[in-house]
Amino acid sequence: MAFVCCCVAEATTPAPVLASASVLEMRTDDAETVTWHLTADNLSTLNESKILEATGQVALRRGNEFFKADYARYYSTTNWVYLKGNVEVFTGTETIRAEEAEFDLRSRTGWMQKGEIFMEGPHIYFTGERVTKKWGDYYTFEKAKVTSCPPDGEAWSMNAEQAVVEIDGYAQLFGATFDVADTSLAYSPYMILPAKRTRQTGLLMPEYGMSTRRGVYYNQPFYWAVDDRRDVTINEYWMEKRGFMHGVEYRSREASDTAMWMRFDWLDDLTTVKNDADDPIAKDGLVRTNSERFWLRGMTEGRLGDPDWRYKLDLDYVSDQNFLREFNSGMSGFGKSRSQLFELFGRDIRELDRNRISQGMVYREWDRATVALSARYEQDPSLGHGNKNYSADTTVQRLPQLDVFLHKGRAFEEMPLEIEAEAQTVYFHRRNGTQGGRTEIAPRVTLPMNSRYGSVIASMGWRQTMYNTERAKGLDGEPAPTGDYRSLPDYNVAAFTEVGRVWDLEDGALDPATEEVGTRHWKSVYHRVQPRIEYRNIANVDQDRNPYYDDSDRIGPRSELVYSVTNILTRKRGTVVPARDPDSEEEYQKVAYDYLDVIRWRLESGYDLREMDRNDDLEDYPRRPFMDMISDLRFGVFDWLSIYTRSDWSPYLGDFTRHDQGVTFTSQRWGYISTGYSYRPKLDEYNRKRAYTGNLATLTAAVNMWGPWSAAGHMYYDFVRQEGYERAFDLIYSNPCYKFILRYTYDVYDEGIEFLVELPGLTN
Repeated sequence: MAFVCCCVAEATTPAPVLASASVLEMRTDDAETVTWHLTADNLSTLNESKILEATGQVALRRGNEFFKADYARYYSTTNWVYLKGNVEVFTGTETIRAEEAEFDLRSRTGWMQKGEIFMEGPHIYFTGERVTKKWGDYYTFEKAKVTSCPPDGEAWSMNAEQAVVEIDGYAQLFGATFDVADTSLAYSPYMILPAKRTRQTGLLMPEYGMSTRRGVYYNQPFYWAVDDRRDVTINEYWMEKRGFMHGVEYRSREASDTAMWMRFDWLDDLTTVKNDADDPIAKDGLVRTNSERFWLRGMTEGRLGDPDWRYKLDLDYVSDQNFLREFNSGMSGFGKSRSQLFELFGRDIRELDRNRISQGMVYREWDRATVALSARYEQDPSLGHGNKNYSADTTVQRLPQLDVFLHKGRAFEEMPLEIEAEAQTVYFHRRNGTQGGRTEIAPRVTLPMNSRYGSVIASMGWRQTMYNTERAKGLDGEPAPTGDYRSLPDYNVAAFTEVGRVWDLEDGALDPATEEVGTRHWKSVYHRVQPRIEYRNIANVDQDRNPYYDDSDRIGPRSELVYSVTNILTRKRGTVVPARDPDSEEEYQKVAYDYLDVIRWRLESGYDLREMDRNDDLEDYPRRPFMDMISDLRFGVFDWLSIYTRSDWSPYLGDFTRHDQGVTFTSQRWGYISTGYSYRPKLDEYNRKRAYTGNLATLTAAVNMWGPWSAAGHMYYDFVRQEGYERAFDLIYSNPCYKFILRYTYDVYDEGIEFLVELPGLTN
């Protein structure tokens, strides 16, 4: 198609002045009528009204599409429009800017001089000396430049002799260079870049650095967008001292309640640990003679055929006890996988130094009942690779398990009596030790009694357990107990009430007609006091004659009284907000209210009646029936300050047995800083023992320092070992078109430093 020449002199007939708005109608190739609305400060016609000229704030609109310029000339015979001066075009996908341009209004094809397209999704600017718009969303650029930096502050760019760009597709660059400032650092005769607002296949930003355990390392991920619901990430992780680790990660979300995340990493390690003295990870009496190392983990959930039946599956299996400790950080590490799984599924995996758990479940829920069939496998990663043989494994496996739950509800409509129950049958498998089946039924009835003065809730339960021992062998090789049953009653009574008062604040009234939007005042404060007393009892039943599979086979007796008082201070705050009348569309201001518990303080203690009557081991452990006194405070009066503190004090030790404190300061301008403290002393009492003292402080912060510089990090300090056993610090330089991160990490297993570069649009 030939372009219209816009510099030909027109007929000299006088140009009549038109109204400042005009309607342009035309027919497309498929005989459809298209209407554009043209507005400008001045409109006039030339050549017997075949040409329309517009000057001053020209706008040509059709639906959500528009053309804007300082000057426009429209040719009615060809339906072309010529634009000049601050040209801006929106064709339904992206915004285009140019010095001058010409377009066919029927097909929206044309050309631009010094054109620029900004794609907001990937945050990329495409510019060219001359830009030609093809049919659809295809563009060709002469003397092209690609960058995520604003045109007035380019720090880096990709420059090419020619570029072909498909919106929401890819950009092909011919004769391309990568430039920093005005210096070319690399050349490629042909290059493809993503130009998508959605997920895209390609290389992701790598991780690289050096550490004491890995040496110099480089981790390059490749992302494959299989379709709009599935994707795969492949990692090649080279470590100077360890070799290549290969990784593959699969994600899918077929529906809002159907998802899968799986990842597998494997490594042929260049180093092994033949004796515990040479183990840099932990002096735990274990070695690691294997060089083939791996970790499989993942979760999935969804519906199983019938929409009422659902399934869940967790996988967590590792080659040895040191793998997760050594590879804790980075995109292939334990911490990253754990946070991704919790974010996607709301379920957690075990800490890195614990046995690994793989389990699956198929279940169905009704209004008052749930049935679930499951299996659970627990792996001891310390077995094999130079340690105890797998044949010596004593870990208990649940293969299979059936659970039935009757949820709490009224037993009779006319009575407040509530009933609930659970039943379970499970087979416990062991390579070594006692194995067999256990079936258990546990009904419970609850009677809530409410009045204007308070509430009393009484409940009574019965746990009936039947054992079917298949093999009785203790862990020490001696015969194990093989009891057939257990009957264990328990009951609980709790009484509580609440008194409170509301204080209206004189300066809490807001007048939306005179106050500015965003003005806030506390309207009132509600103070509540909630005293509570509870008695808990579990019968003293001899269970030593029964097999031991897990902790629920040995439920200790209990007879204790627990009492507490909770103070709650709730504020009611009014805020002036904008509003719109749904009928008249008239805008106005109103006061909206929100509520927040700004102070919650619980004081609790108790008395152990069984401890008061105990006669065992009195010489070594004198009676201590009074429980610790607990003070638990949450404070959040200000938006910028949050405080929590809990302390347990023993009247017998005359000292604290627990501390948990934390303070967080938050500022939109400066960032945040959070500090915490946790203390657990060594204990040796009849009812509780703690072998080690824990005394730990934490500090986490993200601070905007000055200009583009910021810092972030965390530190854990152990006062017992008198060392910071984990530290991580980031120094960040941020720019609208790039971000540099210098990161230092240290823990008891490794120390390293890495440098990260983020280029918006290309590395995200």
